[in-house]
Amino acid sequence: MTRDGLGMRLTVSILCALVLLSACGQVEELRSARLEQATEFNQRAQRAFLRGDYQTAAAFYESALQLDVAIENVDGVAINTLNLAKVYQVLGKTAPAQRLLDRLLEDKALQYAPARLAEAAAQKSLWRLQENDLAGATLWADKAAVWCESDCRISGVIDNVRAGIALRGNDAEKALHWSERAAAANRDMPLEYANALRLMGAARLMKGEHDAALRLAEEALAIDKSLGLPEKIRQDLLLAAQVHERTGHAGQAAQYRDRAARIAAAAVK
Repeated sequence: MTRDGLGMRLTVSILCALVLLSACGQVEELRSARLEQATEFNQRAQRAFLRGDYQTAAAFYESALQLDVAIENVDGVAINTLNLAKVYQVLGKTAPAQRLLDRLLEDKALQYAPARLAEAAAQKSLWRLQENDLAGATLWADKAAVWCESDCRISGVIDNVRAGIALRGNDAEKALHWSERAAAANRDMPLEYANALRLMGAARLMKGEHDAALRLAEEALAIDKSLGLPEKIRQDLLLAAQVHERTGHAGQAAQYRDRAARIAAAAVK
């Protein structure tokens, strides 16, 4: 080999080494930039979801999820999978939503935090409840409780799920037990606290305690209005309408139902 050839190889080797060293220095920066972008997409998705722009929310959650998968940000993968599944469900895309949850729950390669698996199981329980599968809903609520450790922040959410299962099974006492537990656990989470109040109200209505049921529906309504959540507001109004109907106040019941119908019509637009 000529001296020039050797010199060229050495030069190329040094250049390659410099490139590699430079790349090594930038790996964390690139990774942080991608993580930052994934976080930004997640935040944009949250804002879109809160304003009811679900298609945009889904697009941003999909982008965030792709980035998290690419850099193997395990917690980000779990978070955006759960969020995307929720948006798909709202959009009526039940099958892809279920596939996302199943993929998370059955993943053997990545080790997700138990709290994330608890969230997925609670979400799956709610969907089984929507299908009127009480046995399936109970099974997944039990799994969620197992994954939910002592400092698990969604213990109150699981209690609300159990209350919903009890209501569907016409067990007012059990529904009241779980919803009261949920209310106590969710004092600092207005959305879930309002959910607990609504469930408590439904349980009180089932027991014939109309004054208490109406008070709880109105309290939940005030919270949901402060949060700006149309579907929750609609549910609160319908519960209040049921109470007025049971107490023979047909006119007031009709007013509440009309208010709920207007919200539903506005949401469709």
